[in-house]
Amino acid sequence: MNRKTVVVDEIGTVEYGKSAKARHMRIAVGRETGVVVSVPMHISFEEAEKFLISKLKWIKKAQAKLNSEKREQTVYNAKDEFSTKFRTMNLLPEDRENLRLKIFEKHFNIYYPQNMDVENSDIQSVIRRFIEHVWKVEAHEYLPERLMYWANSFNFKYTSLTIKNTRSFWGKCDGHNAIVLSLHLMHLPDHLIDYVILHELCHTVHKNHQREFWQLLDRCTSSKAKSMAKEMKNYSTSVY
Repeated sequence: MNRKTVVVDEIGTVEYGKSAKARHMRIAVGRETGVVVSVPMHISFEEAEKFLISKLKWIKKAQAKLNSEKREQTVYNAKDEFSTKFRTMNLLPEDRENLRLKIFEKHFNIYYPQNMDVENSDIQSVIRRFIEHVWKVEAHEYLPERLMYWANSFNFKYTSLTIKNTRSFWGKCDGHNAIVLSLHLMHLPDHLIDYVILHELCHTVHKNHQREFWQLLDRCTSSKAKSMAKEMKNYSTSVY
């Protein structure tokens, strides 16, 4: 048996999974996935359960953060204006049974059933999905050009750019200098988008976060690397 699911009173359902790739035990806490424990093949589920108990305080703190973020999410309605980086959203009631998105140069329209309350949770869920789609469109419009600009400015070399709907990181640079950027960068201020891009470009030179990396990033950000890294903590890929 490579999987085991149990219910722990303080934190709810926990899924343990044996993995041949896992070198160490690892706990992940997600809004949709719950608590998931990755367990190396040579470690027993009994040992993994003891490890989980030792991390209960951290798990409850992570769950509380997720719940707080969920409560902070915006409720979209027709009277409160919302804009992405380049477009303004219009919520329009229409004689229809489902929701529809139409994107224009300066705005985007979301049409919803006129016989339903726009603040209905199901409609809000679709609106968020449409907003993510608009951010994806805008990310492809903006991020490749911005990445190329900074690479040329400081003579960095990268092999490719991929834009993903990822909530676990803002950006990544692998060992082959392929860069991945999250579409959720599009709800950051411009200077922080540039910070993340420069952060990943610096990883094309230094693959760690040791002193040489921060010195290089500092040179690229006019000595603001640490302050902008701190500012990034005020933002989340999950709250909008």
